[in-house]
Amino acid sequence: MGVRIVLQLTEGYFITPPTIFGQGTTIKQNRINIMPKPRGVSRWVTPPFLGMEYSDKRTVIRRRSPRVLLNPRRSKAMLKRRKFLKAVGTALAAGIPVFSGRQAFSESGGMEGHGHGAKSKAEGLIHKSMGTYPPVAWADPKIRISSPPPLMGKQAGQVHTLNVPPLGYEMDGDVKVFTVIAQPVKRYLTEGRMPDESIVQASNLFTGGMHHRNLPKEARLWGYNGSMPGPTIEATQGDRVRIIMKNELPEPTSIHWHGLEVPNDMDGAAGVTQPPTLPGDTFIYEFTLHQVGTYMYHTGFNMMKQDGMGLGGFFVIHPKRARHKIDKDFAIMLQAFALEPGNDRPNLVTMDFNWFTFNGKVAPDIEVMTVRQGDRVRMRFGNLTMSSHPIHIHGHTWKVVGTEGGPIPETAQWPGNTINVPPGTTRDVEFIASNPGVWRIHCHKLHHIINAHADIPMGIMPHGGMFTFVRVVP
Repeated sequence: MGVRIVLQLTEGYFITPPTIFGQGTTIKQNRINIMPKPRGVSRWVTPPFLGMEYSDKRTVIRRRSPRVLLNPRRSKAMLKRRKFLKAVGTALAAGIPVFSGRQAFSESGGMEGHGHGAKSKAEGLIHKSMGTYPPVAWADPKIRISSPPPLMGKQAGQVHTLNVPPLGYEMDGDVKVFTVIAQPVKRYLTEGRMPDESIVQASNLFTGGMHHRNLPKEARLWGYNGSMPGPTIEATQGDRVRIIMKNELPEPTSIHWHGLEVPNDMDGAAGVTQPPTLPGDTFIYEFTLHQVGTYMYHTGFNMMKQDGMGLGGFFVIHPKRARHKIDKDFAIMLQAFALEPGNDRPNLVTMDFNWFTFNGKVAPDIEVMTVRQGDRVRMRFGNLTMSSHPIHIHGHTWKVVGTEGGPIPETAQWPGNTINVPPGTTRDVEFIASNPGVWRIHCHKLHHIINAHADIPMGIMPHGGMFTFVRVVP
């Protein structure tokens, strides 16, 4: 971010946003290190659209062009480093606001020709300019956030995605048409309520004191159709599908169909197979499904940030003829977020995650999966986190029947009651619910079943994170 400092400063000092580029300036603990232009250099080349110059005019941040020209004859008028830092420190102490690069540029007229059709003035460049976007914006106030599409919540298949509404489709001839809107989403990871203990025998309940309260935790994330993760898209092998994607995010995006064998121009790798879809724009994907299994969809642009903000969901393709009748079919997306106390926006540049979710919820807010004794149950797990998750079920043994590569032949399936789900993969398991009772299912990385990571030393802890139950009713 650029720092807006309304001071009379001598022209010649130059800053680049420290959160993106290290050259020129770093900001740490409110200290600014500034690099003056080297003596005798008349031009300082900077990354496009991010140049900022402090001048002796009281507007201080003035965008000139991707290349910022400085006058070498005025280099003798530069402030000394110590005096400049003192002035900057005074400004920061006075509470002078911090602006994003795009906000600063908008005050000086923004970038000429913003949008897909704009041409860059730089000689030799043929790439169309797509603008610059604030690195920390959650939503663009100029973009109206739409309500979920009318078919959101209409069951179009058989998969039950815990805590996430289904997505229906409409027909256009022989084509199934789905609508997904990429948009900012507020998601309560937990509402802070007490766990529902009605399914547990009263004499088994722990009645002692807990040392870690479950408080509400709301997060500002990104999702589809008002949900994070997005709704599960269900179709059948051989279907022709059309997915209309509208972008209501504050930056460009796209959708990658993870594991699907689609035409190259439908892959959603924005910047390679398609141009990024700009805020407010719509892109239409259309292809025929010839595979079977559990797949995912997630952003195909600025993935480190946008995946980390929650953009993802399941894409399930059912076979034309199933090997077995499935009585209960559940889908669980594994996601993780780093949220500091009192902060509702995830830290995207750390591996120290402290909120681990099943479909954007943590225990005790995750749905209980209720089945009948004798039911054939399928569970589909997808992992959009940066670490693997060994998911363990109590009281039953399942078989691993599928991956993101499709179904596993029966002769190659293997039994177990813990399945490791690495990043970027899906795993399908099936079992017969033969053992009545209330059975735990959870990640077996034990700090993944605690909300917000407890203080040390820990006392008696309630369950949190990736933890819920399978209730087998006799």
